Amino acid sequence: MRELIAHRGWSGKAPENTLSAIKLALEEPNIDCIEIDVHLTRDGIPVVIHDYKVDRTTDGSGYVKDMTAADIKALDAGSWFKPAFTGEKVPLLEEVLALTGGRKKLLIELKQAAGMYEGLEERVIELIRKFGVEAQCSLISFDHKSLLACMKFSPIVKRTLVISGSPLLLIDQVNEIGASAVSMNHHFVDQEMVASLNSNGIGIVVWTVDQKAEAERVLELDGAIALTTNHPERLWV
Repeated sequence: MRELIAHRGWSGKAPENTLSAIKLALEEPNIDCIEIDVHLTRDGIPVVIHDYKVDRTTDGSGYVKDMTAADIKALDAGSWFKPAFTGEKVPLLEEVLALTGGRKKLLIELKQAAGMYEGLEERVIELIRKFGVEAQCSLISFDHKSLLACMKFSPIVKRTLVISGSPLLLIDQVNEIGASAVSMNHHFVDQEMVASLNSNGIGIVVWTVDQKAEAERVLELDGAIALTTNHPERLWV
C-alpha cells in the first residue's frame, strides 16, 4: 500500500514548512506522512525552512546559518503565499515535533552540505528523543556523511538517502548508511531501478508528484512507492 507524503506540509494550501501547512496535513486522514526541511541557525537551533537563504519564503534576506533563531522568528513567512497568512512564522523543529506529537510519520530532510551545519544531526536527534518519536521519524538527506552521523547518534531512527539520477554503486551507498529507503525525483524511476531496490529490500520515495498521471505512471512500476506531493488532494481521489 503506497504512502502519501505532504511535501513541506500541505504546501499547496498554505505556506510551505509552516505550522499552518503542517496542521492541515496533520488533520487530513488521507495523508500518511509529512515532509519538512531543517537548517541550523547561528546559535545552533534547528529551524524548519527549505532554502539556505530566507529570501524566497520570508520578508527577510540572508543565509539561515548567519542568523539567530530570534532573527528567524522575527520574519514573516506567510505573506508571500497569500495575504491571509501574513504573520506566519518560520517554525523551530521543536515546535513542529510538539505539534505533531507522533500522530503522523515525519520525514525530516537535513539540509546539510559539506559539513556547513556542525552539530545539526545530533541536535535534531536530541529533539526527536525529547519528544519520544524515534519510531515515527525518518531522517533524509542528499548528504552521505550526514546520514552516517545520524546512524552513529541513533541507529533506531530510520534513514533515507536522497539521490539525483542513477548513481553508481547505489546499493552499496544505501547499505553503508543503513538506509531503509531511497528518495528521488519521479522522472528517474524506471523498471530497472525499481527491480534493483526491491530485490534488496529498499523502499522507494518519489517527489514531487502533483499530477494524477504522474502518480499512475509511478505506481504502475510499483504500487508500494511513496508519493511526495504539494497537492495530496489531487492524488487520493
